[in-house]
Amino acid sequence: MFIVWGRKIVRRKLGYVADFCPICRKPATFELQRIGSAGHIYYISAGQGALVGFEKQCAKCHTSLNAEPTHYTSVADKKLAFPELVAQTFPKLHEALKARLDLEEQIRLAPATISPEDRQALIRHPFLLLSPKVEQRYAATHLDLETVLAFVGAIFLMIIGVAVAKKVALDYEGPALLVFIVVGIVMVGWQLALSGRRYMRKHIIPVLAGSLKPLKPTSRELQTTIDELNRLGHKMGSKLKAADLSRHLSQPAP
Repeated sequence: MFIVWGRKIVRRKLGYVADFCPICRKPATFELQRIGSAGHIYYISAGQGALVGFEKQCAKCHTSLNAEPTHYTSVADKKLAFPELVAQTFPKLHEALKARLDLEEQIRLAPATISPEDRQALIRHPFLLLSPKVEQRYAATHLDLETVLAFVGAIFLMIIGVAVAKKVALDYEGPALLVFIVVGIVMVGWQLALSGRRYMRKHIIPVLAGSLKPLKPTSRELQTTIDELNRLGHKMGSKLKAADLSRHLSQPAP
């Protein structure tokens, strides 16, 4: 008997805290999570597992960042109005983050005063923060809605096609089935090939563009950053198209 067992990452919600989100570029509400490594049998685990670390996930952009619970005075059990959350979990947030908040104000009011080196680092930072999310997505095959619909469509195409072949030309039932199988495989394969770019367009580019918009990066700056990520072996460097990102950046804010 073959038994599937091993270890898996287990996330446990601890509560909510206030902190600065470098993607949203402002203080935000975060969900604080404990990350554990637990044994599993058939992917069912018991308990929270050995402590691996902590993460906080922004409630707005859903980006996960490393966290240290001792950084906060307390953890709220539920979402609170943001001023109340700050007072309860990080009362000195604005004092502690003054340098970063001042930098964001400089970006908003006087972006031309930022040095080229600092500007490139600021452009690169959101890419690096979102890169783990892209790596996780491409670590396994995912079937999005379009791919599932293509699979269902391929099955119906084979059923209907063979039924029609039986009525029109019974002798060609076998070849017709083979043709429809090939067409179905092509349909599903094509959608699988496109699913990665769809994921980038739906889940990565809007978040990335929102973070980069205050910096107004040029197409050349975007391409330079993407090329750098590609050289460093980040999946984002090969999957992200500068043209898609530039197109999203050119759209008016919602």
